[in-house]
Amino acid sequence: MGEQALDLGEIFRPEVTLAVMQRRIDAALKMAVKAQSSGAYPLRMRWRGPINDLREALERYLPAPDAGAALIEDIYVLGEAIGELFDVQDIGMRLEMTQSAMCPRFHVDRIPVRLVTTYEGPGTQWLPEQAADRLALGHGVVGHRDICRDPEQIRELRPGSLALLKGECWPGNEGHGLIHRSPVVPTGSRLMLSMDPG
Repeated sequence: MGEQALDLGEIFRPEVTLAVMQRRIDAALKMAVKAQSSGAYPLRMRWRGPINDLREALERYLPAPDAGAALIEDIYVLGEAIGELFDVQDIGMRLEMTQSAMCPRFHVDRIPVRLVTTYEGPGTQWLPEQAADRLALGHGVVGHRDICRDPEQIRELRPGSLALLKGECWPGNEGHGLIHRSPVVPTGSRLMLSMDPG
């Protein structure tokens, strides 16, 4: 964990499954996010394509694009950063506002890597290796029911922080994907962004 963009590059170390750049959401970005929650329909955008087309896609899809300039710019910059870091021209992106946890059970992703950040509401939760029982993942093994061995060790990303989560399909990482879940949203809503390179 760090506060520089370079800290995200730590994800390339074989023993690292989570790299975090902690940052705060500024006032302009908060206002742009708030404007999107006042639309007639809930914001649920799934998109895959060239990073160069991302800004235009957001302008077309956001409920309040005229008030969303700071959000559009932030997401576009993150897309460019993913492209540069992983040497890709395309990304898959999900931008979703929810009132409940999207993936409430601890799990691992069967992908190489994913960037996640939360613009509003609680951040993604994850388990340190010593607090997890991997035999309880998925359908689990008989006698292994609880993935979380110690609820006191559940960690939560701060809103605004950028996190790269290494999945099961990262070369050499099978059986070591980061165990994580969506948090409970006690009140209000949560706006979450995820990006997959390629």
